[in-house]
Amino acid sequence: MNNEVDLLPDGLTLRIRFGYQKDLVDLVRTLPDRRFDGSNKTWHVPATHAEIVYAKLSRHLFTFAPEVMSIVAGTRGVPKPPVPTKKPADDVCAAESKARTTPPDTLTVSAINERIKEALLGNFAQSIWVVGEVSDFDKGAGKQHKYFTLVEKAEGDSRPKARINAMIWDGKARELFRRLAQQSPDFTMRDGIEIRVQVKVDFYVPTGGVSLHVEDIDPTFTLGKLALNREQTLRALREQGLDALNKSLPLPIPPLRIGVLTSPDADGWNDFKKHLEGSGVGFDVTIFPVIVQGERTRPTMLSGLAWFARRAEQFDCLCIVRGGGSRTDLASFDDMEIAVAIAKHPIKVLVGIGHERDRSVLDEIAHSEKTPTAVAAHLVDVVLGERDRCRDRALKLQRDVGRMLQGQTNWLSRASSSLAGHAKARLATEGQRLFAAGRQLGAGALRAIGDTRRSLNETARSLRTAAVKRCDRERNAVLRAADRGRNGAERLLERARTHLDRMADKQRLLDPRGVLLRGFALLRDERGRVLPSATRVTRGQPILIQLRDGSIRTRAESIENNP
Repeated sequence: MNNEVDLLPDGLTLRIRFGYQKDLVDLVRTLPDRRFDGSNKTWHVPATHAEIVYAKLSRHLFTFAPEVMSIVAGTRGVPKPPVPTKKPADDVCAAESKARTTPPDTLTVSAINERIKEALLGNFAQSIWVVGEVSDFDKGAGKQHKYFTLVEKAEGDSRPKARINAMIWDGKARELFRRLAQQSPDFTMRDGIEIRVQVKVDFYVPTGGVSLHVEDIDPTFTLGKLALNREQTLRALREQGLDALNKSLPLPIPPLRIGVLTSPDADGWNDFKKHLEGSGVGFDVTIFPVIVQGERTRPTMLSGLAWFARRAEQFDCLCIVRGGGSRTDLASFDDMEIAVAIAKHPIKVLVGIGHERDRSVLDEIAHSEKTPTAVAAHLVDVVLGERDRCRDRALKLQRDVGRMLQGQTNWLSRASSSLAGHAKARLATEGQRLFAAGRQLGAGALRAIGDTRRSLNETARSLRTAAVKRCDRERNAVLRAADRGRNGAERLLERARTHLDRMADKQRLLDPRGVLLRGFALLRDERGRVLPSATRVTRGQPILIQLRDGSIRTRAESIENNP
């Protein structure tokens, strides 16, 4: 949609049309006497304010119709709106209306709430589009109707600036989420994401509460916002020189001491662990449990990163893994604080977030694999590759020593043959003159050759024995390392099993059903919430009493508060 301003046929009203942009909406809201036409998604301003409209919107590339420019230039006047003629009966109606609207001396609560509802819905008769951050949506995941809160936060501030309750009726929720799953699979409603929704304002008289009933969701707004935040985070990291800081750290060889940041209940963690265990390599794995989606991702991830940073000398690498999900599920991995903590982390970080359609900020600043299994496979390949290289070096050393010994033996054999031939030639040349001396020299030479051969044989045996011992030491070292890794894995599994047993006992002790079985009862209000105090109960309020074998519905006849 083009940004344009034209004049309606009545000649009295300017119509402003533009594609949704929050800054333009905020600008139009500053225009005097503006009103929003929800059916056509346009804004209307009286033509008498044409100069103000032109002054504020011309700088934002709006196109103005010739009629509008004529009004701004003063060559075209704005007719006065027709004044409705008053009929005689109107005076009576006005008097009756005045009498009806004159407030009585005393109003009941329901009466004043009814008047508030009439006034509120009179100003919000049409559906409107609202932008806000989703909160408390995940708490109602199993409920029929979807109740949540829309909050507005100032830039750089985590505390809400304003909030309002919102809901999606069950039938509308099924329709919206089915359509979104088909058209925008990268979008999922989660806490912490900013959304643009079409709503109708409602006021519930019994409780005096204002709420928004969601009729439509614009997924392109959220996905575009996430993409923009991702690019802004990457740009800030590049400007600070942090984008390649952790990625450039070398991976220690072999990487056997592995730290993991993930959710213990995630499928990605189970795949990662099974692949490491199935490799036969004795990895020492330490997991720090974190939340991998939603508002609690940032604080838990930062705590985990700080924990491993304080123990950096105890680990060879740090893995961040989780299974796949929609783009909104993975929005937390574009967080600036998490990215800076990873970029500056002293341990080499490997990321396997399990999504192939899009890459998060963490994929860009650390070593990235497509899935948790791929991260585990990479570690296994590195360790097995190093083991194969050690084995190849040992075999190469054995072959080199063998070739060296064989070469020395051949050289000695050739030298011995050459020496014998030379001695014979020398003896033949000297003839009879040296016959006696030659015979004595021959005997001595034979003795010397025998001694030399024995010495060389002893040297060859010593070299061969030393090579075999060296190979045995290397092989024993590799076997001891494998035993240590296997024992470490068994100790880790035993610690995890003990931890799970303690958590199961704790869960059994805290189960409220045990309290009910001992004869106690739970009081709940009409919404099923637990009533912990008499101050939370009003007279005549419906109450559900939950016992161990059933429940009783009643009302509060009287309330007595303990001093």
